[in-house]
Amino acid sequence: MRRAALLAAIVVAAPSAMPLGHATAQTRTYVTNDCLRVKIMPSYIMFTCADGGFYMTQGDWTTWDRYRAVGSAVFHINDCNPSCAGGTFHTIRGQVILHRRTRCPDLDRRVFTRATITLDGRLSGRHRYRAQLPCPA
Repeated sequence: MRRAALLAAIVVAAPSAMPLGHATAQTRTYVTNDCLRVKIMPSYIMFTCADGGFYMTQGDWTTWDRYRAVGSAVFHINDCNPSCAGGTFHTIRGQVILHRRTRCPDLDRRVFTRATITLDGRLSGRHRYRAQLPCPA
């Protein structure tokens, strides 16, 4: 009987004795949203940092956990015709999945480094893109 009471006391007391701050910070996963900073559930993500030719706005997230984030957004894509400087931006709705969690050593935070984007091309069919997201510089 004493052994059961001692075990019950340890089970109840152990979670309150554990530091939660560090564990919670390690379980969160961020995304580099503007090539310089990281956020959780941002409404804006830049996929092409070099020229700004592919980004999303109005991000609405249905799922965001440690290993995967799923949402919908409005995507803006430069067609680079005749060149990227003279191209036209096209806007289309679609879905985004963020995945491949990795640690950014300079931030000591985990970030998503891959995005799979599916555009709702009702007239031209669905298009799927894959993007790499960096750790902020």
